[in-house]
Amino acid sequence: MAAVWIVLVPLLAWLAASDVKAGAMIAVGIIGGAMCLTCLVNYRLGYYIYITVTLCIRLGERMSGAEQQVGLVMDALLWCVLFGCIFQRGHESAKKVNYAKDPLLITLYLYTLVQIIEVVNPAGPGFLVWVIFMRVFIRNLIMVYIGLNIFNSMKDVRTFFKFWLVISTLAAVYACIQQWFGLPSYELAFIARYPEKFRTVIILSGTRVYSFMSDPAVFGILMAGNIAICVILLTASKHAISIPKKLLILISAGLQMLALGYSGTRTGYVMLPLGLLIFFIANLQKRNTIIIAMVCGLVGLVILYGPFHGNPTIIRVRTAFLGKQDESVNVREVNRHRIQPYIYSHPIGGGLNTTGGNGATFAPGHELADFQTDNGYLRAVLETGWLGLLVCGAYFFFIIQAAIINFFKVKDELDKLLMISIAAVVFSIAIAQYAQDAVSLVESALLLNIFIAIVIKVRYTYDAS
Repeated sequence: MAAVWIVLVPLLAWLAASDVKAGAMIAVGIIGGAMCLTCLVNYRLGYYIYITVTLCIRLGERMSGAEQQVGLVMDALLWCVLFGCIFQRGHESAKKVNYAKDPLLITLYLYTLVQIIEVVNPAGPGFLVWVIFMRVFIRNLIMVYIGLNIFNSMKDVRTFFKFWLVISTLAAVYACIQQWFGLPSYELAFIARYPEKFRTVIILSGTRVYSFMSDPAVFGILMAGNIAICVILLTASKHAISIPKKLLILISAGLQMLALGYSGTRTGYVMLPLGLLIFFIANLQKRNTIIIAMVCGLVGLVILYGPFHGNPTIIRVRTAFLGKQDESVNVREVNRHRIQPYIYSHPIGGGLNTTGGNGATFAPGHELADFQTDNGYLRAVLETGWLGLLVCGAYFFFIIQAAIINFFKVKDELDKLLMISIAAVVFSIAIAQYAQDAVSLVESALLLNIFIAIVIKVRYTYDAS
């Protein structure tokens, strides 16, 4: 083996020096192979590797200068994690889950059934487009299954939240760097190459930053959810979270607040107070909650009515709450009314991947192709009919319900705050679905699948104890 490496290392170095692309491909292959092997050997570590790669892989794509098949990379890693979990027989606690009676899992089964029915939809674009959609959908199901074998105690849940807040803070730091020093040259070259990305990032008031994630919209949505988590954790007593840790959480929240503002995601601005509303209602009896609510209210009033008239970020935040209805909103309303006859005449929808940009790409010529829904619920009813819309609503309801039940069930103060944080974030995403298709975005879907696994496992862990 040592002799192989003695020959291989100089050979790889020579290839890298003679051909940059070949060297890059070799490096990526070696790193990718090592990660896949790690995922097979240690599926718990592989789970976090997959999350990290999913959040950061778009940065590598932009550095390459062109769109890449990043979905294949994510699928390869995730399947390695799944096989690792299966080979090691998962965890004993996963057997405690009642897979046949759990309402959240039943909703997931129904949602899967709705997607399967669409393969025979006479208005659908065909089998190949259905397969493309199901590939992504199956990815979500696998994430939930592996999560049921990962979160085996509240210690595992706390570990995830620590990891999530760390990587989210790093994303916020990079976003602030993008705003303060401008986008790097490779970022500018990448968005200039693709007009649809250019229109998303460059707006009249400046540049919308997106850190190392796919676009400003999903970045803003995740930042809004993470800020809500940080604010909720700040209400903990000093016995649950020490003062030094609270200081770190406060710094993280501040950085993510700046990043949210720089992202220019108005949906994210509205998500934050709505998500915190769930928490405030559940904890009004606590002094720390009242103090935090008063501070948040004061900060909100300063942002909305303070003497800041030249800052484009502040102006954009204000328009989300105080701005008059603009032409884009009127156009959306007109489009929704125009498409209603199609909804009534197609009880199972027009087929998967038929609306908006996906429709133009995968189903050109379809009646819904290029129709911009700008609304996750509208997309659900257009593509999968009324049944799909009802299941989508039930999906959100049962996640929030399970998180709130766990909030009252768990005993530890920190655990309670984590459970109500999940309810707050999912509720805010459910509201965001009305303004845009938040759930179909890879990063936000990733977080929702993790939350599903957490709330299910916490319920059965405490029922068994």
